[in-house]
Amino acid sequence: MSDAAKTRLPGLDIVRSVAALFVVSVHYFFNCGFYGTPMIGKVMFIMTVERWLFLCCVPLYMMLTGFFKCNKEINKAHYKSFIPVGIAYLILSIIKIFVGNYYYGKVYGIKESFQSLGNYTMAWYVGFYFSLMAIAPFLNRMWHSLSKKEKHILLIFLALISSLYPLVSLPATSEVKVISCIGSLFTIIAPNYWQMLYPILYYFLGCYFKEYKPKFNKLLLIAVIIATVFSNAGISYYYAKGSNFPWGILGTVDCGYNCITVVICSVSLFLLFYDIELKCRVAKKIFYLISSVSLEIYLISAIFDIIIFDYAKHRFYEMKDFLWLFFILMPINFIGSVICSLIYKKLYDSISGLITKKNREP
Repeated sequence: MSDAAKTRLPGLDIVRSVAALFVVSVHYFFNCGFYGTPMIGKVMFIMTVERWLFLCCVPLYMMLTGFFKCNKEINKAHYKSFIPVGIAYLILSIIKIFVGNYYYGKVYGIKESFQSLGNYTMAWYVGFYFSLMAIAPFLNRMWHSLSKKEKHILLIFLALISSLYPLVSLPATSEVKVISCIGSLFTIIAPNYWQMLYPILYYFLGCYFKEYKPKFNKLLLIAVIIATVFSNAGISYYYAKGSNFPWGILGTVDCGYNCITVVICSVSLFLLFYDIELKCRVAKKIFYLISSVSLEIYLISAIFDIIIFDYAKHRFYEMKDFLWLFFILMPINFIGSVICSLIYKKLYDSISGLITKKNREP
């Protein structure tokens, strides 16, 4: 095992690995046609529960960013860390363009390719990550200037103004006048103006976990996770009324990452894994390897999606098929993405090492 693997915290590698697995899993629902299928029957309810669980992938990444970057300062080294991320994004997105054109016809011409690369529609999280990292040192200065009590107050207010609205807006839409009036009053304490601040909430939560390392009962955390995903699925199912997945319910911003129940579920998942101490060296190594290429897994899995679902959709047409196929197609995608990501990283490290060595030579 490398020195890097030995010094890493295994619990955080587990969190990052779970987030990478959840990314592949939640994209499965988009590609299999889940969102275009009426929400009727047990199969759709089970898949809705799974969808809300896997949606925690992005919040997990955001909290990991806060955990690892909370002490970064304004210097050249911090901003140079953008380079490998940008290179991975460009190379793997260009491969995706060629694969997409091969399977779907000419989807991307030269103009469309430049537009998609430039506005990050090829991988929106990369654009978000660059933006957050650009201001992270300034957020860190603000965070470290606060007392513990002030940090608690900040997190509470951020939760109120960025994540509570999707939940309290539900009674405001009720057909029962008394309930709708009460719901309208609730929206006063949770206005919809600042919902896009939710990434800052997750970032500061990561900073908080890094600094104070809270611990909770694992069984309680599991119970909270189960309760929140079933609650979200039940709400979605109820408001769908037999139609397709209701995006506007609990997901008024970015698919629902900012909904308070998703925040609670994501925090519970993070706290469930982040302080785990692994004794098995093989398990440590596996989680370390997956964690070290989580960005590449995110990018490469989109390429595997094209290949896998081009095959699957020509052979399976009912949504019930995709419930059990999940346990075949998702692992194929994830394992394939991990292997290809490790190969890419090995090549990148070798080439960058040669370039660095050449530049150092007199």
